[in-house]
This record gives sequence, structure tokens and C-alpha cells, in this order.
Amino acid sequence: MRKTIRLTERVVKDFEANGKDHTYWDSIVSGFGVRVRPSGSKSFIVYFRIGEGRSGTQKKVTLGSCSKMQVEAARKAALSLISKVNLGEDPTAKPKEAEEINGVTIAELCAEWLEDDGKRSRMRGKRYGELRDPKNVALDKGRILRHIDPLIGKIRVIDLTPKNIRKMRDGIASGKTAVRVKTKKHGLAIVKGGEGTAARTVRILSTILSYAIREEIIDKNPATMLAKTPINYRERYLSQDELNRLHVALNEEESEHGHKHGITVIRLLLMTGCRKSEIEKLQWSEIDLERGFFYFRKSKTGAKVIPMAKPARDILREYPREPGSEYVFAANKDRISTKGGDRPYVGTPGIWLKIRKRAGITDVRLHDLRHTFASMAAAKGLSLPMIGALLGHSQPSTTARYAHLANQSLQDASELVSAALEDAFAPGR
Repeated sequence: MRKTIRLTERVVKDFEANGKDHTYWDSIVSGFGVRVRPSGSKSFIVYFRIGEGRSGTQKKVTLGSCSKMQVEAARKAALSLISKVNLGEDPTAKPKEAEEINGVTIAELCAEWLEDDGKRSRMRGKRYGELRDPKNVALDKGRILRHIDPLIGKIRVIDLTPKNIRKMRDGIASGKTAVRVKTKKHGLAIVKGGEGTAARTVRILSTILSYAIREEIIDKNPATMLAKTPINYRERYLSQDELNRLHVALNEEESEHGHKHGITVIRLLLMTGCRKSEIEKLQWSEIDLERGFFYFRKSKTGAKVIPMAKPARDILREYPREPGSEYVFAANKDRISTKGGDRPYVGTPGIWLKIRKRAGITDVRLHDLRHTFASMAAAKGLSLPMIGALLGHSQPSTTARYAHLANQSLQDASELVSAALEDAFAPGR
């Protein structure tokens, strides 16, 4: 049962944002309330049902902003709408607009979302509303164009069912949308599909359908009626023997071919647990060698501070600065057009392919160096919150994947304690 409160000017003024949409209902007029957005904006709304019982259609009308409308005026407007409903009318009926909304297809909705809501983060907390990384927006666009549009793009949004979404998910998982597409003069996009891609695509679709609810195109999100398919994140950690081989390979490659930027980036990735983009785009102004911290202005999880150990500080302290560049690893100026300006180095993946082949670890990705850093931290007995802080995770759930490593470390510690106690109580002592 909804909790209600008598809405007055003072009461409405005191309502505050709490990180998500929240509605306060009036105790005088049923269905009349105030919706408070995460941004703090407030608006008067009224809910009512067209038709009898559960078979009726529930509708919502936004009456106006609380900053431009008095409570009593909004209450009277709500009563007027409800009176029309009781007489059998639909006060929201606007034939032309309704026809336009009802005719919106999934493909059209996705395109609108990409141009509007898709460009800004909807993550809870300090990143809410920030512009997203264009690369992440491009990934979403790719999944929409390669998977959603071909399978359900022609379906009207109001006709979409959980069954449609299940078929789309299973089609992606089975490779129904797998394709090789020429993208540029010498470019090739290889779309494979699979379980992971299917799960991510459904989650993007669910986000887009939530946007459709906010735009009052639909009332429910059919994607939420599906059981979520877990995304099996690939975990690969380097063993001590592999770390030794990697160390030798880095030294040999640097001695024979140079590759100063790429090899140094790889070493820093392993020593810091940072992401590739964070190190490749590292700027001198983001480094505090005296205190031992990185001050990243932008990252996948927003601005953050990451500790920097002595080996990493020693590398950066001796690293030569490129005149006129703000980047630690500046791109080769000979390869940049005069209009390109100052750019960061982006050649690490190519160098890594050579290094991992030389080290005999061809299945290891650059990002696995971050996993290796975390596994080392867990092996040394660090707690999950501490590991999360070292990696700059914004959500505890992200660090939870290392729980089994931390538990193993605790198990090893327990074995040591038990062995010591067993020796202490051994016969003859």
C-alpha cells in the first residue's frame, strides 16, 4: 500500500533527491503526487487507470514543474483529469501524437536513445549525468546495429514481448548475427556473437526500454521479466614462472628493438594494476612522485586517485619528457598531421603481441596484467575493499570476482596457524 502525505507548499519544498526517482503521494487526492528526480527536479504527476480492473491501462500525466505550479492548482488539475476518467473519457488521448508514439519501432527507439540518453552516464553516484566515453557509446551502437536491429528492429516498441527478447538473446548466443563486414578501405568488423555478447546486448536493450518508460512510450520494461544471464568474465593470472618469462622477454625486446614507450607502459600496467588507457594517456600533471599517487582526471570510473609504488615512481622519475607534450608517452610526432596536435601513444597492443609470443604466453591479454596485480594483492592477504581501492573500482561488486583468491589467502593463513598450534601441542613438548 502506498504511503501518503498531505502535500503542501512547505512539504514539497522539503523533498530532496535520494539518488533515484521517487514519488510522494497525496493523502487527499488518490493518484496525485510529486515525483523527485535524482537531479533534484520536482514535478506534479497524476496516475489513473483507463478501463475496468486489472485489464485497464494505467497511465501517467505530468501536470507541471513544482517550481512553476502551486500545490492547490496542481491538485485541482489532477481532480479534473480523474473526473474525466470517471466519465469514461481518456484525457490523454491525442490521436496524432498517440499514433506517432504507438508506431515507434525498436530500431527508431535505439537511434533516439543513442542521440539522447545514451551519451550520458546513468551510473548511480557522482558519475550520474556525466558524458560517457565515446568509445563506450560506439560499443553500444555496434551491438544495436549488429544484433538488436537485425533481430527485433522492425517490431513496434509497444508490441515487444519477453518472448521476442528471449529469441533475440538466443539468436545472438547461437551466432545468428555473426558476420564479417567491411568497414573502411582496409577495415573489417568481425561480429561473432556468443553468450557474453547476448547478455550484454540484453542489458543494453533493457536500459533503452527504461528510457522508453521515461519518455512515456511504454509502461513496463519487458526485458526485466527475463532471468539475467550472468556474464562470465575471463580471468587469467600469470604464474610465477610466466612472470619470470615475461620479465626476460621485456628486457630482450627492449635491448634488441627499443620500443621504449610500449615496453614501459607494459611494465607500469603490471606494477600498478591500472587500465591500458589510464597509462597510455597518462599526463605529467597527473603524477605526484613525492607522495606517490596518480591523480587521474578521467577514467572508466571517473576521476580517481591511485597509489603508486616505488618501482613505478623510479621508472617515471627517470623517464625523459617529450618537449611540448603534456603526455608521458607522447605519440611519434612524425606520424601526426600538423592538425593533429598533441596526442598520446597508442601502440602498446602491437608491442604486446610480440612480447607475449616471445614469453610463450600467447593467451594472455594486456588486461590480464591488471588481474595478475589483483591476484598478487589477494595472495598477500589484502582484503577485497583494499584490492578495490588499489584498482580504483567504484563498485564493491566489481572487486567481488577476486573473492575466491582472497579466500584462498585466508585458507593458507589458517593452515599456517593450525600447523603452528599442532606443533605447540605435539607430544613431548
